[in-house]
Amino acid sequence: MTRLFATDGGTAMTALQTLQPLIDTVQGCLVLSSPDDGRIVSANQLASILLACPHDELLDRSMYDFLPHPADADAIRQDLDAHSMIYNRGMQLRTVNGRHFDVQLSVRKVSLNDAAMLVFSFSDRTEAKVMSQLLDYERQLVQRSLNIVKTLKEEGSQSQDEDRLTGVAGMHRMMAAAHAETSRVLRYGGTLSILALVLVNAPDMVPREDDGSAYNHLLRLAASLCLQSIRDSDLVARRDDNTLIVLLPSTDMNGASELARRLITSLRQLTFLYQGEEHQAAACVGLSELRPDEAGPKPMLERLEYALQKAQEGGANYIIRLP
Repeated sequence: MTRLFATDGGTAMTALQTLQPLIDTVQGCLVLSSPDDGRIVSANQLASILLACPHDELLDRSMYDFLPHPADADAIRQDLDAHSMIYNRGMQLRTVNGRHFDVQLSVRKVSLNDAAMLVFSFSDRTEAKVMSQLLDYERQLVQRSLNIVKTLKEEGSQSQDEDRLTGVAGMHRMMAAAHAETSRVLRYGGTLSILALVLVNAPDMVPREDDGSAYNHLLRLAASLCLQSIRDSDLVARRDDNTLIVLLPSTDMNGASELARRLITSLRQLTFLYQGEEHQAAACVGLSELRPDEAGPKPMLERLEYALQKAQEGGANYIIRLP
């Protein structure tokens, strides 16, 4: 068993408090738990995000609660008894909301001030899949853009129904869909939400220097990430100010908020090169929802604009809801 902290008369809890800044800087999810019942005694914020559980509530749970099947916990215990360590095993975890996701999991027994503990570390394999899909989609978009350029005049205006740069819908199509979905809600009931996402650290667009390539590249990645995250019934569009709008039929504010959190978390995994330096992508999001007494989408869109303005004032990773 590996010793994490030298015995000097202090308690294991004191040692954990000392180690917490180090735990928070680990690149990946890290959870320390009791070997008997799996009760979590420490974790970093990334673990809290992927398990969809607030950090304070996470400390009241067992790590085994996040395994889809009771047999998984028994298998981990047996393997640790036999080998003292599990390394980079492909398996599934489950969020508090019941969503399953693939991870690479490592577990090891350690001693912290003579108290035995288990250290769980894991990474979300779906991120690698998303990045691969984003790169494939990026190549498709580049080819698609080249084909469009060949067939359109240089001075031609952007299509009202489709955005040439990103491949998402234009605002003409978005507004038509918003009116149609509002009519559907009025006729049959249900919910309708809308999301606006803005990149907050996008590079300056300087056409004479780089033709805006870094800016356009990041915008295409953000648009493709939105497309990868929505259902067939949803619609993504780009506005003239490069705001990405996502129309979400049959979705309430809680569902829209969950999508916003997923998009911001995924965007933070993206990096881009600008003027020889690597930068991390970041965004803020405004949300709104159609109210039962509204006969058209205009009030919802006005609230969306105000929510986005407040989110931009807050900065990176802000989500403002105005139902």
